Amino acid sequence: MKKLISMSLLALMALGMSGCDSTTANAPGNTTLGGAAIGGLSGAGIGAMAHGTKGALVGGLIGTAGGAVVGNQMERNRNAQMMQQNQYQSPYQAGLMPQSGPPAPRSY
Repeated sequence: MKKLISMSLLALMALGMSGCDSTTANAPGNTTLGGAAIGGLSGAGIGAMAHGTKGALVGGLIGTAGGAVVGNQMERNRNAQMMQQNQYQSPYQAGLMPQSGPPAPRSY
């Protein structure tokens, strides 16, 4: 029981610390690294509770890989959204559209 409480507290502290650095939150690679860190800690904690030291190692490796994959996918989605947003904004910024701005929304 003591092991479960200490691992839970460790996971909570790691999760809380992951949101501390907001200045570089959108820097390339940070989502992937953050996902790998959170996945590795979570996997190691779950593996340690289930099977001791070997379980922590295996769980940490699997969690790190899974977290990196999920973080990388999140980063790709964010980049795709930014590219799409830039494509919509660029005609207005380049002066190709009238200066009046986008048309007003239709009322239904």
